[in-house]
Amino acid sequence: MVSRIPSLLGGSLVVWAVALAVSVNGPAKAAPAQGTSNDGIYTKAQADGAKKQFDKICADCHPFTVAAKKKPKDLPLGDEPFFENWTGRPLAEMVTLIALTMPNDGSAVVTEAEALDLVAYILQQNGSPAGSRPLTKETASAVLARPKK
Repeated sequence: MVSRIPSLLGGSLVVWAVALAVSVNGPAKAAPAQGTSNDGIYTKAQADGAKKQFDKICADCHPFTVAAKKKPKDLPLGDEPFFENWTGRPLAEMVTLIALTMPNDGSAVVTEAEALDLVAYILQQNGSPAGSRPLTKETASAVLARPKK
């Protein structure tokens, strides 16, 4: 009987730890489906609303085509270089990159909400379909896909 006490105690600790984790974090939830940028994950209004900000702080360095580059260091947000770099990557990575590093001259600050809107605009300009709900932090787990033709 004495030899069962350590195993009972150990088992009790495991049950207690699981109960604590569930009470703090809530019950485990299934991860939402990842989806792609072809699933209508932003609204037209959201993308249209970001155009002015894009033109003000992004357009000088980020044309949408390689042919529209003004300077050798410009990074197009469309065409093959863009899709080769971003296809299959979560849009959340692009949101984070924009919010933390753009514009790279420090002339403005881009909030996460603004970065989400800018990504919606980038999707729109690349032909990804709009949907009925705006791009959010949660839905930005979707990956970039080449637009369907």
